[in-house]
Amino acid sequence: MKKRSILLLIVLTIQLYGCSALGSEMNETIPSASEVSSPEPETLPKEDEDMISPPEEAAPAVDDNYYSAATALSRSDVESYAARIKQMFLEHDWSAVSSEISYPITISNVTYNSSEDFLDASSSFDSILGDAFFSALEEEDCIEMFCNWEGIMLGDTGQIWIGEVLDAESTSQGLKIIAVNGI
Repeated sequence: MKKRSILLLIVLTIQLYGCSALGSEMNETIPSASEVSSPEPETLPKEDEDMISPPEEAAPAVDDNYYSAATALSRSDVESYAARIKQMFLEHDWSAVSSEISYPITISNVTYNSSEDFLDASSSFDSILGDAFFSALEEEDCIEMFCNWEGIMLGDTGQIWIGEVLDAESTSQGLKIIAVNGI
């Protein structure tokens, strides 16, 4: 092993010395930039100048299957639904919110089995929901929201989750609110 290390060291030394020697010889034979004449730039005839235009920027591709991990619905359908849900919460329209929930739903350790149960408790939601909850919803643009197999998240920390709900026959019932965090 010691002999190999010494041999390797000798070979590397020779290569480094050889390369630096070769480089100094090359500097003597390679002409400098000032010695080389550059060709004149090619000019286009006047009629060809009018035909040249900058390349058009391609519009970013819209992935209509962006939310496919959570739903078969199109991107535009998901994002418009999310925007409507966001607006209902920001307006404190609990009646409209209640019609969009997939029941039963548990919010802050309380399970609501129906729209009536939810609406009966809604008078306390205005005081229970904090400024951080509404601020996060206000900042949500409802475009390219986080999604996974569990659903689609509104708000930076998952204040609201929506998802495609299926009935007993596995028929889509459309998008519904499946979780509310922060109440």
